[in-house]
Amino acid sequence: MYYGEIKKVDIANGPGTRVSLFVSGCRRHCKDCFNAETWDFSFGEPFTAQTEQEILRLLAPGYIHGLTVLGGGTL
Repeated sequence: MYYGEIKKVDIANGPGTRVSLFVSGCRRHCKDCFNAETWDFSFGEPFTAQTEQEILRLLAPGYIHGLTVLGGGTL
């Protein structure tokens, strides 16, 4: 799996203050998509054990209310 971005502090993609992971790959290819570069399943960086550890570290502070996973659309 690849990901395009990790937002360390995000208030726009879920309730409260969150960490957001934007996953790469989409087969829908919606007309006028604002994020078409992420359609490629190999876009961005590989999701590794280090990525997972970084996300867990980012989730640790008390002011973080959760993780939001976005993208990765399928048919």
